Amino acid sequence: MYLNEEQIKEIEEMAELFFSLDEIATNAEIDSEDFRDAVQSKTGEAYSAYMRGWFKGEIPLRKSIAQAAANGSNPAQQMLLTMIQNAEIDKL
Repeated sequence: MYLNEEQIKEIEEMAELFFSLDEIATNAEIDSEDFRDAVQSKTGEAYSAYMRGWFKGEIPLRKSIAQAAANGSNPAQQMLLTMIQNAEIDKL
């Protein structure tokens, strides 16, 4: 899938705000199925742009949750524990 610089930027910006794959494809004027396939294949510039944007949005969110957990927020502590469990490498 060929993407121009403007499309790559749009993908990153929208992924940062957690828009759906279909919404991103529509806005970037790319085929929705092709974009979904490219992201799900976990290869290529469409996937890289999507993940860069996703991480730009998720990193500050996780930092905020971790800070709230450190300040004693029980819901934030539960969310942080769930994130830790989901991130663990397969147990042997």
